[in-house]
Amino acid sequence: MTRVFHSFLILGVFALLSPAFAADWVSLTPDNSLEGWRVLAGEWSVSEDGVISGRAAKDQNSWLLYDKEEFSDFELSLEFRTPVPTNGGVQLRSHWLPRMPLAEGEEVNAAPRQMYGYQANIETRKRLGTGTLMEENGRGYLAEPSADAAKTLKQRDWNTMRILAQGPVVEVYLHDVLAARIEDEAFISGFIALQLFPYEAGEDFTEIEYRNVRIKNLRDDSNWRSLFDGTTLTGWKEWGSEKWSVEDGVIWGKSGPKRSEGYLSTDEIFKDFRVRGSFNMTGDGNYGLFYHSSIKLREDDGYPLIAGLQGEVDPGYPGPSGWVYESYKRGWLVKPDPTSMQSVAVRPGKWNTIEIRSEGNHVTTWINGIRVLDLVDEGQCLFEGFFALQLHTGGADGIGWKDLFVLNR
Repeated sequence: MTRVFHSFLILGVFALLSPAFAADWVSLTPDNSLEGWRVLAGEWSVSEDGVISGRAAKDQNSWLLYDKEEFSDFELSLEFRTPVPTNGGVQLRSHWLPRMPLAEGEEVNAAPRQMYGYQANIETRKRLGTGTLMEENGRGYLAEPSADAAKTLKQRDWNTMRILAQGPVVEVYLHDVLAARIEDEAFISGFIALQLFPYEAGEDFTEIEYRNVRIKNLRDDSNWRSLFDGTTLTGWKEWGSEKWSVEDGVIWGKSGPKRSEGYLSTDEIFKDFRVRGSFNMTGDGNYGLFYHSSIKLREDDGYPLIAGLQGEVDPGYPGPSGWVYESYKRGWLVKPDPTSMQSVAVRPGKWNTIEIRSEGNHVTTWINGIRVLDLVDEGQCLFEGFFALQLHTGGADGIGWKDLFVLNR
């Protein structure tokens, strides 16, 4: 083998193994338009040369949300400028949800909404502000920017910011100098948004500008495998009298004559894993994604009795989706908190995702990319079993499941 051919072979193998190497940059302002963006607050526009301008009154938290697509692992690059020093930011893996907890007597659908998720801060009123990583409407500052990165900034001129999010690691770069880094799993997917928040501003109105906003989608699902072939229930077993069928690539569970309790379980047994699926609840009832499970039929009436742990899926809003329940034994491992942001992570009437990771007695759950539970379960006694989809308490209109994948640990 020649040296030249050997070099090309190495490069080819590297390209196959590295999704970031092969990913393409995609503009989030194609043809200098705001197609795919939604103004949540403030005034936002885009010029003919592709400059996004945000204008807001003093103390008005203003947002421009890109809601065309959600992202988990990605590289985001953009430029920003503040004609007058002010505060802004780039929101990532984020969600526009009702402000929680609700005020006394307040209905959830009438509650004002606010942003939840990670933010790479832009703060040009002080030297060590831009590049801070924080959790908006949560824990606040998570990582302060480095002095070396701050030295690269130009006042009232264009600056480059790059954000790299892969798994639990999020990094912010200013002019390609690392500003801040965190390892955190509170948010594993969500939306991107641009912010202008001129709090404590001296001017009545403040502006911020962004341009060349582009992204590489680095999500790599090559190690995940499907639990569902998309057309049949091969590899699954029905328990109870509820009805399970496949329509247009979706597993549908609907109540049978008893309107009681039924399960659809995998034939395969799992121990440590990461599992995820998309669900759509089309009616009242109670549902869930069980793991470490086994089922016995009651002798007198064939009623399925399950032993297992359940990632709850419930149409309640606020509700307990994502919390874990152990059937016929301990009940809730952690009592659901209806006042928390996690209780409104579900999107009523829409497709949602649930993801569960189990390693030994450590369980973590996410709903739509928002971490709901992270628990070391000192009382756990079930460590392997099948997955099971649950239909419970008369879910007449039922539930649909698709995109069911597992990653063995």
